[in-house]
Amino acid sequence: MRTSRRTTTVLLAIGVTALPLMVHADDHDRCSVAALQDKAPSNTTIESATIVAANGGLPEHCLVTGSVATPGNRVGFQVGWPRTWNGKFLFQGVGGFAGSFGSLREGLQRGYATATTDTGHKGTSGTDGKWALNDRAKEIDYGHRGTHVSVVATKELTRAYYGSAARFAYFNGCSNGGRQALMEAQRYPTDFNGIIAGDPSFGALGYVRRALIYQTMLASPERALPPEKLDVLSRATLAACDRTDGLADGLVGDPRLCRFDPAVLECKAGDAPDCLTKGQIETVKAIYETRTTPDGRAVHGFPVGHEAGATGWQLWISGRVPPTRRSDGKLAFNAESAAESPTGYRFADGFFRYMAFEVDDPSYDFMQFDLARDLPKIQTIAEILSPTNPDLSAFRKNGGKLILYHGWADPAISAYGTIDYYEQVVANAGGKQVADGFVRLFLAPGMHHCRGGPGPNTFDALAALEEWVERGIAPARLIASHATDGKVDRTRPLCPEPQVARYIGQGSIDDAANFRCETPARPR
Repeated sequence: MRTSRRTTTVLLAIGVTALPLMVHADDHDRCSVAALQDKAPSNTTIESATIVAANGGLPEHCLVTGSVATPGNRVGFQVGWPRTWNGKFLFQGVGGFAGSFGSLREGLQRGYATATTDTGHKGTSGTDGKWALNDRAKEIDYGHRGTHVSVVATKELTRAYYGSAARFAYFNGCSNGGRQALMEAQRYPTDFNGIIAGDPSFGALGYVRRALIYQTMLASPERALPPEKLDVLSRATLAACDRTDGLADGLVGDPRLCRFDPAVLECKAGDAPDCLTKGQIETVKAIYETRTTPDGRAVHGFPVGHEAGATGWQLWISGRVPPTRRSDGKLAFNAESAAESPTGYRFADGFFRYMAFEVDDPSYDFMQFDLARDLPKIQTIAEILSPTNPDLSAFRKNGGKLILYHGWADPAISAYGTIDYYEQVVANAGGKQVADGFVRLFLAPGMHHCRGGPGPNTFDALAALEEWVERGIAPARLIASHATDGKVDRTRPLCPEPQVARYIGQGSIDDAANFRCETPARPR
């Protein structure tokens, strides 16, 4: 018997018989602070527990908040237990600098016992780094420990609430949630059976990458990139790169195949709406350019393509409003205002002022950061935040499965970093044949950060992970969709690296059925 993934009643297999696992009349007694505290781990405090009625697509569930004591800190968590449970556990990552809970909605709708964490602090926004000022305990909890202790506590509470342990445990996160996901696989390899790491942040070097971009872009007014110039750039990159994958479909299928020089857009007779100034070209090159640290590590630039759009470079890199001139002639955004600064600028500002150094300085100006001189100074926080260890042997031996994905047009975190990490994992595992047994990477053409962009950007990685973990069926492709005004107008398969989606030569190019995943004939 095969159950639908779209229903909130999921069957729990018991031998060969499938029965729904229900929580009945004693829900209110079980969902109480007193009852849960009595069964909680010794370092865990239950702060609230309430039955939430079914509403807005969410099933009735017991919603619990609590905290776990760690050395020098407390880490908050939230967990929801649906009345009809699918017998599984899902932990949801949280974006940015965290400081709030991730959404439980998707997991609860699927019947999962679903949990999340604030990673050990409260923030006023996802880019607020003030909580980290000279507080190593909070930094460690944000880096990795807070997620782990929350997982341990909420899994144990789930067992106590339902009277049996979850059959399978999954993690799902994108951006910082993707960073949390990789930290779990690397540092705590027995926490989960399956992990999804989307557009993962690789920690300290990502903030360094942002600082280097702004050191060029904000050096003078001539280098600023207004939104209308992004339209000029995006049209040019699409014209140059669209057909490199063999199909003119309005998408840059694989930026590695394209050689685009922004100098072709240089204004010939002063600034104009349809060209870029020399200063703007220098900024674009700085965004695309991959730098190398003194010890040989890559500080990845961003792939070419789909720079424009509300969720593109203007949101993350160049800003919707122009920067202002400082007294030294350089430019600056207002990092205290989301309306007046790009998201990447606020992240760089928060990182360097409040968490980068052994002794943090809230007045620090990241425009003065020198790659050779200052990189060693952020080594400690890099070790705390950066999920760069490619040795996933313990995770693999535990039977774990990892799905990585990244939007090719992500303007927040470069897809090249995820590709680099994946290739290191493959090499460490002893080659692709071994690696294919536990890790797959899917790249999404035209997708911005975690969602958005002109490419298909909605797909069900969790369903694919369930198939892999529970039935041993590795994901051969993910079907992604793009919608305009809520109506799906294109579907396309996302293929496991190094495969790409190839059009079969007939039928609509907007229908995934007319594509197959193939390994490119030539090396890239």
